[in-house]
Parts: sequence; C-alpha cells; structure tokens
Amino acid sequence: MWLLLFLLTALAWAQPAAAPKPVFPDDSQDPKRAGGAELLEAVCPGHVVAGKDIECNVCPGRDGAANWSLQRVFRGHFLSPKSDDAVLSMAWCEAHEENFGGTVLLTKQSGKWNMLWYKAGVPTDNCHRAKLQGGCEILICPGAYGGQGMIATSIYKEDLLAPQKALLADDGASFFAVGDNSGACAYNDEDESKPFSLTRQFIERIEFHNATDGTLLGLSVFARRGQRTMTPKQVKSCAGPHPDVDFNPPTKPYRVDFKFDGEGIVRVGGSPGAPK
Repeated sequence: MWLLLFLLTALAWAQPAAAPKPVFPDDSQDPKRAGGAELLEAVCPGHVVAGKDIECNVCPGRDGAANWSLQRVFRGHFLSPKSDDAVLSMAWCEAHEENFGGTVLLTKQSGKWNMLWYKAGVPTDNCHRAKLQGGCEILICPGAYGGQGMIATSIYKEDLLAPQKALLADDGASFFAVGDNSGACAYNDEDESKPFSLTRQFIERIEFHNATDGTLLGLSVFARRGQRTMTPKQVKSCAGPHPDVDFNPPTKPYRVDFKFDGEGIVRVGGSPGAPK
C-alpha cells in the first residue's frame, strides 16, 4: 500500500526541475526588455499578445487558440560574424517529450526581422554565448528535467547553424549529464527488494575558458556527488509523508574539464572521484 501511495503522489513531468541552480554566465534577456513583442511579430504576425507575458495566440503549424509564450531572448552573431540574429526561447506548444517548447531563429535583413526556422525540442532558456574563431557564436546551455523523484541535469551545445534537440528530447547535443534519484528514495520499480543506491548529484557552477580575444577554448564543470546504499525498509521510510531521517548522503566535490576542438566539446580530464 505504501508503494501505491508513493507512486500516486509522485509528480510525473519532464520539464526544468528544481535542481540547485548552477552558477553560470547566462546571456539571455527578458523579452520585455529586449523588444520581444517586435521580434515575435516576425514569427506570428497579427497574433502577438503583449500582457503579463509576450505570447503568440497560435501554435506553429496548428489550428486553434494557444499560448505560445516567449520565455527568453538572445541577440548575437549566430549565422555569421556580422549577422544580427535573435534566438527566441518558446514554450507551451509542445508535449513533454519535446521539452514543452522549442526555439525560433530570426535574422535582421534590410532593417527587418525575418524568421528562418522554428525547431521543437531545442531548449534555449538559459544559455551562454560562446565566440568561435572567426567571430560566429554558439550557445552553451545547462538544463534539467525529471519525473517521479529523479532529476537529470545536462550541459549541451547549440550551434544555430545545425541545432540539435537536448534534455528529454536529446539527439546528441549534450556533452555532460548527471543523474539524481534522491527524490525517488532509490526505489527500484522492477524489484522493490533490491533498491538502487541513493545518488545525490548536482552541478554547482560552470567556468568558461577563453582566449584573450574572447574565443572559446573550453570549460570546466564543478559538481558534487554522494551515494549511499538503501534497504527496502529505508526506502519505505524515505518515501513516507514524514520521514524521520534525512537519507541524503554527504556529497563530495569534483571537476570535469572540456576543450572545444573546433567542432565539438570534448572531455579532456577530471578530478579524482569524477564520473567517467
């Protein structure tokens, strides 16, 4: 019975989760301060609603009313070193397997914004602009999704010339990921007599390494990880409404280093205790 109650009360979702927020140089802008209504007008002309949020009242390629919401805006040189481009992070026109949204890419030509594409499942809520040799820019982004007490946190690269899906819809964009099952109390739904190890793991901060001209050389991820074994009795207590013990294990810090090799982000080393 306790297991049934646990499963019924577990939240089943796949969206940015309540993981500790990493210290990260986020270059996104609030839509209201970044001319979001004008930018969105190039995406769905005549259907922009600017109130508490800036929204389009139709979803791409669909009929009927909607609330396609503009979350964040990035301005930069994503197509070429001299192009004036805007990335729009959009939400609520997709299902959970497509991260509940996607990204729009605009470019300015002859003083007018033009929409180039919309890609579902490409999340760009909180990202950092990284300069490449030659001056073009890409985005490096952290994000998290979860369900039933488990959280997966990833770091991924978005090249707007060849965008890839990430997080729940990942098709290869992520280059680093950690998992945390502490919210699920290490429960094993295939054999409750053999609980998993309870793993507490999260990213603390991400540090970028640049050349003197600002060109991306690589980055380092600073994270923490802790594990403990669990008995079925402990899992039951942990999953109860008022657990009398904090089952979260102590965490230890570790570091993983990456370089940018001109095409992708490649792992080059890590501190003792870092996951392989």
